Amino acid sequence: MAASIVPTPAAAPNASAGASTGAGSASASAAAASTSGGGGSSGRPRDPDSAVALLHAAGDDVEALAEAIAEAAFLDATPGDHRQKLRAARTRLRNLNAAAARADKADRSPHAKPEYSAADFETLTGQYEKLNWRMVSKPGGATVKPDDFYRLYALHMQASRGDNTGERPMWAERGGLDFEGRARWDAWTALRGTDPAKARLRFVKLFHEFVPAALYRDTRAAVLSALAPAGPSGLAEAPAGPVAVV
Repeated sequence: MAASIVPTPAAAPNASAGASTGAGSASASAAAASTSGGGGSSGRPRDPDSAVALLHAAGDDVEALAEAIAEAAFLDATPGDHRQKLRAARTRLRNLNAAAARADKADRSPHAKPEYSAADFETLTGQYEKLNWRMVSKPGGATVKPDDFYRLYALHMQASRGDNTGERPMWAERGGLDFEGRARWDAWTALRGTDPAKARLRFVKLFHEFVPAALYRDTRAAVLSALAPAGPSGLAEAPAGPVAVV
């Protein structure tokens, strides 16, 4: 993967340098810009569809959304639908920050805490599918779970297996569209390129912080009480306040 080309504003060319290079330098710069495959700070490719998918996959996770917005900043340069989705994501992040500032403690997960340990990943991945998730009706009598379930599933798969390479499912065994299989596939595929170590920590954080309303009955307390206290290594601090819009 090609490295990103980062302009250095302070190194402004002098007049003699500009005269000696002329149009040739401009042509070289244009060629480099057009062939560069570099993305944001993570080095992901500058693919508009992948960038938009990451914006969607972040959901209401403020930290992940802020990171996805930073990765997708290159979309600002090109008018169109992708840029509009980036702007919509920025608006969503502002709204989430505002809502977090206004929210009462009752509106937040009672399991959220200042820091998390990736060491809890293995234990929690064996529990999230056993939670009493609410069901959402789809056409034809099919049902799916709330979005937070599929975000947990996607982070679990990305951390355990890396990028999704399977084909998107179409039909369910009993006929009709496979809404469940497609929701799982879409959520996992949207995380393509995400570092597995980062996915592990994000999984643990989301398990603690998703809203209780996604469950008929929140039984996470019993699961979390069995976890060993976090040690000094592998800790990730949750955001202490609103995350700035990039």
